[in-house]
Amino acid sequence: MPRRYKMKSRQAGVEETKARIVAAARELHAAQGLQGTSFTEIADKAEVAMATVYRHFPSLDELIPACARDIVVLQPLDPATVAAMFPAQARPMQRLEWITQGTCECYERDEGWLQAARREGDLIPTLAEVVREQQKNLRILVRAALEGTMVSEDHVQVLAALMDFPLWKSLRDMGLAPNRATTQVLELLRDYLIKEGLA
Repeated sequence: MPRRYKMKSRQAGVEETKARIVAAARELHAAQGLQGTSFTEIADKAEVAMATVYRHFPSLDELIPACARDIVVLQPLDPATVAAMFPAQARPMQRLEWITQGTCECYERDEGWLQAARREGDLIPTLAEVVREQQKNLRILVRAALEGTMVSEDHVQVLAALMDFPLWKSLRDMGLAPNRATTQVLELLRDYLIKEGLA
């Protein structure tokens, strides 16, 4: 019994150390970019030895997915899971509003890291994969929200682009508060659906 307890306690300590490293990395990445952040800085911020950082995350290829794992909009989705999230009687526009508001809340919470990911995605292949996963997730969300309508793949692409982080971030950069940026995204989505006869 004592041995099992020690193993569990040790594993909990390892997980806590990894979580501190990831939190430090995400904060530094958000402030100064992924390429502008050294593993030494991450170790200092996490208050661990640099060897500890390398033991858990030998390179950015391991660290980036760990950072992305805590960001909701970057979690892999499947259509069945998404469809099950909606109330049975919700209309397509209600579903689209619901996922847009949730997505934009995630953008607000993780804005710094998402901005760094978009800015450096063309330079770091692992980061580019994270961005592609997020864009794929948006298409899955749009398809699920508009299930039962005459939505085409072109419609899905346009709606996903309107919901994507760069548009929301541009609205924020122009001085809109987070809730106003979300409202503007929703209005653009509604206008597009009306124009295409999908609303």
